[in-house]
Parts: sequence; structure tokens; C-alpha cells
Amino acid sequence: MLASHKTEFSADSIEAAPRGNATFACATYQLDSGSRQGNISILQYQEESITVLSSMETGGVLDLWWRDEGVVMAACASGQLRALRVDANWSLSKGNVAEVSDKILLAVDGGKECVLTSDTGGTLYTLDPDKLEITTKLEGLHGAKGWGAEVWGLALDKHDPNTAYTGGDDCLLRAHDLRSGVTIATSRYHEMGVCCISPDPTTPHNILSGSYDESVVHWDTRNFKQPVRTVSVGGGVWRIKRDAENLHVLIAGMHSGFHVVDLESFVVEKSYTEHQSLAYGADFLDNGTAATCSFYDNLVTVWKV
Repeated sequence: MLASHKTEFSADSIEAAPRGNATFACATYQLDSGSRQGNISILQYQEESITVLSSMETGGVLDLWWRDEGVVMAACASGQLRALRVDANWSLSKGNVAEVSDKILLAVDGGKECVLTSDTGGTLYTLDPDKLEITTKLEGLHGAKGWGAEVWGLALDKHDPNTAYTGGDDCLLRAHDLRSGVTIATSRYHEMGVCCISPDPTTPHNILSGSYDESVVHWDTRNFKQPVRTVSVGGGVWRIKRDAENLHVLIAGMHSGFHVVDLESFVVEKSYTEHQSLAYGADFLDNGTAATCSFYDNLVTVWKV
């Protein structure tokens, strides 16, 4: 461990800033007497310490995604999707807010043409990235008739902006055509809920999925019946993050800590177990380090990869 920081509430999401400088956004979520509290902070690792550059109360946040260098998006427990502006000095200010759902929003991702978010009721939403107006609402993607399953995993394809992937608490991994709203492929390979999805930014038709069943699975999306390869990390896979060179992924393994997987050999090269609680948020920074956070102990650490 190179440095550590204690958050005010339970820490659950980390996203490295596009501008680099070993700077990252960290989100928190804590249920306290029926109130879903939380905030977003901009943190920077420098000289063996983590500094809070800016912070804003938002209520509980489940996921973050940098739309660009100056805007970070937050999927909130209130059902709101928030756009927070980040200026040249890393100060946070309020941007657009979309009232998306009467349920908890769980994930956010997107591209130049749209923003995606999902909720606890099995619904996927697409929004205009500038106005934050809902353009598409796809209901019943996960769960059974009459009930919706949490859509924990969500990703927009890196090569086809009309394709989105979702992973649900119903153990399904699915691909959807955003133009028609049709589900075009479904995998039933995972034995437990699908928590995260990571499309390959360099090679089309390749994605990774992670599940409570402790497996990271490499897929060719043209064949959802049989995975290309798998690796177990000994804990539920909550996050998958790629390094800048797309040579390694950083895995948040919940009860087993954090793990670096080599994408060529598809084996765990390094594990980091300094956190004493659920391993949730993780991302590579730009200086050969990683920033990670764990939930109940409110802990953020930076360590050498």
C-alpha cells in the first residue's frame, strides 16, 4: 500500500480521471435509518498521500462514468442520473439532473451519442448525453413476468454504438439492439448474478463479464453459448477495469480482494488483499498504480501494480 484515505460514507465506485495526474473520482453510498446518503469526491494520489481536491453531497451513488474530461456521470440511489462538472482545478459543480426512475439506479456507461443507465427493476434507459433526456426505455430485460431483476452490469459496445450489454441478478448476460429495442443474444452460462461487463476497446466482438459466481469470462459475442476462456478470482466479480494498453484487467473480487489478470495468458498475476471489507471500486491510474475502495470500512487505497 502506497497511501490510504477514509471516506465519510461506504465507498463503492472509483473511476480514473481522463486527464490523468493520478486523479480519480470516488463515490459513496450508505443506508442510514432509511436515508440513502453519499457523495462524490475527486481524489489525487501524490507523494505517498491521497488528497481530496473537491467533494459534493449527492445522496447515495452506485456507479460513476466520465463522459469526458469535464463531466462525470453518477447513477444515484434516488433514481436520478446526475452530471457533475469538473473544472480545470478539479472543482465539482452541479450540472444537469435527470429524473430517470422511481427505483435505484445501479450502473451508468455510454459514448458520444448516448448515455446508458439501469435500475433495480430490470430496465435499461438511454439518454441524450447533453440534455439528459430519456430517449429509450427498455423494460423487462431481466427478471420474470411480473418482477424485474437488478441490472448490475451495463456497457455500451466500443465498436458499435447501437449495441448494449446488460447483466442481471437473474444470472443472464444479454445483448440488445438499441435501435429496435430487441434483445439479440442471451447467455445463461453464469451460475449467479452478472455484476459487470467490459467490452474490448481494440478488438470487436470481444467482451468480458464478471459474476457473483467468482468467474471472469471472455466472450466472442457472436457465440454466447460457449465462452472463449474463464478465470476464477475466488470472490464475486464486482468490477472489471482495463489498463491503458489493454494488456491487463483489474478485478474487484468482493470477498477475495483485488486481482490483476493478464489478458494474454488469462491468469491472475497479482492479488491485493490490504482491504478488510468488500472489494467494490477499482481502476488503474496513470502512474503504474491502482486505486481501490472497500465498502463497510470506508477505505480507499492506492498501491503499485
